[in-house]
Amino acid sequence: MSDSNHNRIIVVGGGPAGLIATLALAQQDIPILMLEAQPSPVDHRRATTFHPPTLEYLRQLGAVDSVIENGLITPIWQFRDRKEGLVAEFDLAAIKDETDYPYRVQYEQMNLNTVLFRMLGDYSHVDIRFAHEVQSAEQDADSASVRVDTPDGEQTFKGRYVIGADGARSNIRRSLDIGFEGFTYEDKIVQYGTHFDVGAALPDVSGVAYISDPDEWCVLLQLPEYWRVSFSSRDGEDDETALRDDIAEARMAAFFGQAGATVALQRSIWRIHQRVANVFRKGRIALAGDAAHINSPMGGMGMNSGVHDAMNLADKLGRIWRGEADESELDRYTRQRRYVALEDVREQTIRNTRFLNEKDPAARRESHDAMRGTAEDPEKRHAFLMDSSMLAGLRTANAMA
Repeated sequence: MSDSNHNRIIVVGGGPAGLIATLALAQQDIPILMLEAQPSPVDHRRATTFHPPTLEYLRQLGAVDSVIENGLITPIWQFRDRKEGLVAEFDLAAIKDETDYPYRVQYEQMNLNTVLFRMLGDYSHVDIRFAHEVQSAEQDADSASVRVDTPDGEQTFKGRYVIGADGARSNIRRSLDIGFEGFTYEDKIVQYGTHFDVGAALPDVSGVAYISDPDEWCVLLQLPEYWRVSFSSRDGEDDETALRDDIAEARMAAFFGQAGATVALQRSIWRIHQRVANVFRKGRIALAGDAAHINSPMGGMGMNSGVHDAMNLADKLGRIWRGEADESELDRYTRQRRYVALEDVREQTIRNTRFLNEKDPAARRESHDAMRGTAEDPEKRHAFLMDSSMLAGLRTANAMA
């Protein structure tokens, strides 16, 4: 069975990248068919950090107020050592002249998804279909099509262009035979959610803290209703054991030096990957978000870079749709967004991960001294905050021809 209508853009995936692309295109009066494999909006707890340029993009779309009003504004974040305490602290107020949002907002991506789905309900030219799992994509000179498993059996849908925002295991990327090069860390991340008063246990801790240790590093993220506590996986401990209540609570008790941290709302475990697609575009089909790049979560850049992909791509497709630009704009999309994935996000997240788990004592001292030096020097601090907030990399990429 096939759908012959193709005067539209097909967006595959209902996560943040797919939703942002859909909304940005809808606001340009472009017909959209969005296909999501899950039977309802995705509500899993994943990314939480919204960086300044992402907030700027959400303002452009009319979606920022809900994030700021319901999220936790976090201007200060830290690098710490488990034994020594604070290593370096960074206050985004130092770049207040660069952005209207000199802070992070901690807000779960599933809440943003809810806001975006609600907004899309106002656009009659947006057709959202759940329980539609895209298996592959094809194209010819004038259109692109996707083969989809639906509740009514297999169907083929056509459009003028297709955006593959269908996650790290993207069927779109695989069907186009696009390589996904990079590597996977040996360690996994074990993550717990707790209502425990982390601030009372660590009185000088900020709402975002990266805590290094050669044996057991930790990342603390404060959300409006709870704290996320992320550890490295332990050698020889299987996933099921790592997520048990007694194991989680004992681990947090040892870390905080007091009992009472029980698991609430979230527990998860996953591998850390650093991978980037060889190209972000083949013909009329483009990749965005995790389908195009995945990285260590240390720095909170994954979802943000996916949102930036979506806004960049929607702008270019809009101009192509209106006849204001030709399809070479999609090659420019690849150049700009692959630059960010390879030279900005990847390098920063690798640096952050290395800071956390460096085992060599001399290398740890050097890393800590370098971070202190950066925090204490105004010029270095400004440059570091421009990089870590994603403003510098985005501006450099957007200026590329």
